[in-house]
Amino acid sequence: MVGDTEKSKVEGRWTIIIRDAKTEKEIQRIEKKNIITNGGKAFFARMLASPCVRFDTGGNYAGRCHAALVMGTGTTTPTESDTGLSQPVDATAKLCSISHDNNETTYYVRYMPEDANGYTYTELGIYDGLQGGADKYSSGVLINHLQISPAIEKTNDILVDIYVTIKFL
Repeated sequence: MVGDTEKSKVEGRWTIIIRDAKTEKEIQRIEKKNIITNGGKAFFARMLASPCVRFDTGGNYAGRCHAALVMGTGTTTPTESDTGLSQPVDATAKLCSISHDNNETTYYVRYMPEDANGYTYTELGIYDGLQGGADKYSSGVLINHLQISPAIEKTNDILVDIYVTIKFL
């Protein structure tokens, strides 16, 4: 029928699993839902029209663009208009593995015991569309920004698994 539209919703779900570094036994699980940024919505719409792809120096297809997870120490409440974390810690930028299942995309990162120690993290974000490595995260688009409570105090006694699922409803 002409004029009919379907209203879609995009949801971000975070699952953070803190594990004992020696046994990998789960110590704490944090699950949160949050908003997708305006930049994230525009990024996903752009991906439908023209997927983000990388090319090697010879001009050959080299895969999709990279995404990075970044943790920070900021305390600003996330909003749809966010374009970056308020206080990112550059050393936390890690490339994500990305998987797709039906209407969901999941980004995954593991912080090993030796990674990202010495801070108490209060915000997390996914930057997608990077053309370079994780250190180039600010060249990408912040698609999801989360304020985390309780904060993550990262030490070499723990490892942290972070799953971010973007679901189209």
